[in-house]
Amino acid sequence: MCGISGYAGTHRPELLESMHRAMSHRGPDDFGIWADPNAKVGFGHRRLSIIDLSAAGHQPMFNARGDIAICFNGEIYDFEEHREKLIAKGHQFKSRTDTEVLIYLYQEHGPDFLKMINGMFALAIWDARERRMLLARDHAGIKPLYYWRDGEKLYFASEVKSLLRIPEIPRRLARERISEFLTFLWVPGEHTLLEGIEKLEPGCSLIWQDGRVSTQRWFEMAYEPDHGPSEAQWIEQVHDTFMRTTRRQMVSDVPLGAFLSGGADSSSIVACMRKSFPEREIKCYTARFAEGDMQRDQMIDDFPYAERVAQRLNVKLQSFVLEPKLMELLPKMVYHLDEPDADPAILPSYLISKLAREDGTTVLLSGTGGDEVFFGYRSHQAYRHYQKFDSLPRWLTRGTLGAVQAVSERLFGAQQALPRRVRKFRRAIGARGLERHMALVDWSSPATRKRLWTSELARQVNGENPPASLVRYFNEFRGSGELNRHSHVLIQTFLAAHNFLYTDKSSMAASIEVRVPFLDLELMRLCARIPEEYKLRGDTTKYVLKKAMEPYVGADILYRSKTGFGVPLRKWMSEDLGPLVADCLSETRLRQRGLFEPAAVQRILAENDANRADHAYLIYSLLSLELWMQTFIDRAGVEVVA
Repeated sequence: MCGISGYAGTHRPELLESMHRAMSHRGPDDFGIWADPNAKVGFGHRRLSIIDLSAAGHQPMFNARGDIAICFNGEIYDFEEHREKLIAKGHQFKSRTDTEVLIYLYQEHGPDFLKMINGMFALAIWDARERRMLLARDHAGIKPLYYWRDGEKLYFASEVKSLLRIPEIPRRLARERISEFLTFLWVPGEHTLLEGIEKLEPGCSLIWQDGRVSTQRWFEMAYEPDHGPSEAQWIEQVHDTFMRTTRRQMVSDVPLGAFLSGGADSSSIVACMRKSFPEREIKCYTARFAEGDMQRDQMIDDFPYAERVAQRLNVKLQSFVLEPKLMELLPKMVYHLDEPDADPAILPSYLISKLAREDGTTVLLSGTGGDEVFFGYRSHQAYRHYQKFDSLPRWLTRGTLGAVQAVSERLFGAQQALPRRVRKFRRAIGARGLERHMALVDWSSPATRKRLWTSELARQVNGENPPASLVRYFNEFRGSGELNRHSHVLIQTFLAAHNFLYTDKSSMAASIEVRVPFLDLELMRLCARIPEEYKLRGDTTKYVLKKAMEPYVGADILYRSKTGFGVPLRKWMSEDLGPLVADCLSETRLRQRGLFEPAAVQRILAENDANRADHAYLIYSLLSLELWMQTFIDRAGVEVVA
């Protein structure tokens, strides 16, 4: 795993030095810079050595003729197969890296080579023959890639803070997208909250040629359920494919381990690792919470389950008690994230990665993506229940659920799990299409957000209309099945713009590579063919995966209630983060920013403190946004020291 940066249409090699230093954590093992003053292109690279640790893996890398250069971040899991075919065609290799394989695949096939590879990546290729630069991002957006255009000039980097070393970038807040951030906790699609800085979208490429830029989608997934195979045959296919894809992603020249939360996804991956290598020592890592930390948030203690899995599979489990110094750690993680992301799961993700790195492990396998491809979220269950409720009068269902919500809030308070879930489920009653999807992924509410805006911001935000990117993803869905469409949009948005964002940035902050076997192309394509009823059977999520993994993991692990990779946010907000909230959301600071009405923010804080409403994630979003603005607008991507 690495960090890449560069430009086209200018000659500024001094910028490359500054850009690659800004993300030295992404590649502590090596760095390289190359610039061509005549072609007006330049690349910078930071290397975290994973495959072929020798100097032969140095980047930027060139083909034998020297007319194709590559700057690559990621892993290609089928590179050995391609290497053998390229050798048969007469190509000679100087290294054992997947990077060099990509050079010659491009030389043979041009940009179409992207459709031939299976991996996670962000890359840049300069083709001197065509005077063309190609940028590309993997099929699911596992690896990040940002860019900024200045007329005919193009700049790109793995991290925003690297781009902000370019003095011309204005560092202006994209105010029209603030509502999107507070809705989702992150910004979907191609945009960021910095004007002009864009993300290359999942499965897309960008071509710069003679100052002109074009983007195109190179990857599409068709969801075409195959009703031919029996349930037993689908279970067998899932078993064999998942074993194969996990084993494929274990190729490494450095120590490799896994996250192990004790949930179905991470446990299944570790089971596949053990099945593939019965005698190998396998190290796993997890976090546990101090006693009493989870009561207010009604969280289940996952650690005993992780221990049970570790004993059952004979793997070594290391853990730590998650007692972070939040006043110091949160600003640090905001700095590393580049984009505001208000999911506190970034904190254990970083600390687990740090633990693994200190233990000598460089690569971790993660269960991220299993919920999307196998229907693992409560929102998938909700869709099934809506199919039953849709035949009933809307006034009846909304009225009944409204009564349940009111009673549960009186009995337990607004912040307990039951009223929270009823409230969210009730929003989408009677909704259809994208409106239903939006209701299920909204972390606050349109009415609550609207009362926050200052009069000036109210004229600038994008109202409460779905972002154009979500409309596009929803309409571009190919295939059949309402649940498949829901998952397709989640993969394009929640997974790419959020889960992969924080997984990449938090792990790379500790110089750790994270791989995600559930998003292996072969497994994704298989899941797109599995009928919906085998992925969600009644209320049993990920049914076909769980049946495939039963012999190794056990029903007690696979079928327990889903908990998610979370933290006791409500406790943290009321205790540990109190001083930071008071400072960042003070009347003085809010008036200086001019975004939110101080009185409205104070009402939200008071309602949350009194348990009359559940605004924990909204408050955390406002806090994260302020820390992000201090870091990336006030300080040009310089870490805030609390």
